[in-house]
Amino acid sequence: MLQLRTFRAGIRVDGEFLQAYDVEMLPEENKVTCWVASEAGKNFSVVWQDLNFTRHFNLLGELKVDGTWAGGKLFKPLLPNQPVSSTLISAELKFVNTSPTTARPLAFSKLQTTDEDQYLKSAPSGLGEITLTIRLVAVLGVGLQQGIGSILNTKVHERSKKAFSHCIGFGDETTVPVQHAVQVQPLTQKPFVTFVFKYRPLDRLMADGIAPALPLLKRAAPEVDDGEDEKPDSSQDDAMREIATLREQVKKLEVKLINARKASGKRVKVEDSDVIDLTCC
Repeated sequence: MLQLRTFRAGIRVDGEFLQAYDVEMLPEENKVTCWVASEAGKNFSVVWQDLNFTRHFNLLGELKVDGTWAGGKLFKPLLPNQPVSSTLISAELKFVNTSPTTARPLAFSKLQTTDEDQYLKSAPSGLGEITLTIRLVAVLGVGLQQGIGSILNTKVHERSKKAFSHCIGFGDETTVPVQHAVQVQPLTQKPFVTFVFKYRPLDRLMADGIAPALPLLKRAAPEVDDGEDEKPDSSQDDAMREIATLREQVKKLEVKLINARKASGKRVKVEDSDVIDLTCC
């Protein structure tokens, strides 16, 4: 998860937080940016936490996906001596409301392209980004949650496909309990913190040098049995016996040669290092 001040945030898929690559801190903007790997067809959620256990004000976490507002969650003030639980310091947004009683899960989707000229400049400014902004707010009232509207299957001109291949879409619509929305008013122009998750397919991140390349698989070395009871190969036994036989023949020839020289009155010195060619013609 990314962290700035007392706040943490991350993208969760299949119960695990996505690895953040090339994290960049922008203190003057109270902002953190990073890259994450997207996989088309996978549902995801955005999780954030405030680890300030003495919080005495309202905080709103607002989510934008591909530049479109997708809802938010409110952190209420913590009361003095109030036991701190995960529900008070942690929030998760994984659905977009389509009505007060229906919602659709957030998901990564394949970007639709077209060759129609009317889409030449249609790509939203925030395409390829999931942005979480946390602000100090005042609560004005409560009402029924309204449908945010569909942002499924964002369509852009095919010339934009080189830069983008995924977008944010929705999963199948489900029925949910009646949802209420809190009406708020920002108390400051500058947000407390902003987290920006720029998403691309993993192979694109690796090609751009943002994510490390996958390690090459090495071939496993053949197993060698080093047991003490291993027997020598039969061919080795044959070779050793042949060498012993040849050595005996050499010794006999040396003795025969010495005796022959003695009989002729000449002496021959046989050095241990002499090499005798036993090759037959």
